[in-house]
Amino acid sequence: MIRGDGAGRQDEITAPFVERRTYRRRRLMDIARLLPILGAVLFAIPLMWPDPDPYPAPGTHGGMRMSSAITYVFLVWAGLIAVSIAFGEAVQHWAEHWTAGGHAEADLEQETTLAAARDDLRRRADTKDH
Repeated sequence: MIRGDGAGRQDEITAPFVERRTYRRRRLMDIARLLPILGAVLFAIPLMWPDPDPYPAPGTHGGMRMSSAITYVFLVWAGLIAVSIAFGEAVQHWAEHWTAGGHAEADLEQETTLAAARDDLRRRADTKDH
């Protein structure tokens, strides 16, 4: 049986559930899908603000002014643009690191080779014990 959770007997083969690059690519896609939802939620917040009262009583809060709402929407819009640019740059950097052709590929091959060697040593030790 192949297990990747570390639980089980020593003679079981351990393997990750999905390949590391595939997992990371899926997490990046999840983040990219959540960014528009975050933007929609942030843009909807002014809809929940109370309307300004045209004739507020003295000493009471008359609601949120329209200029404050427009300022908020502009700041959210600019913030989403900045986050999108930063996320795009990060994805580009991560993609170069995780895809073939970079040092990460050689590191991945070396890690795979070391894991195979460890598994081979475990099997040899188990056969000597039996």
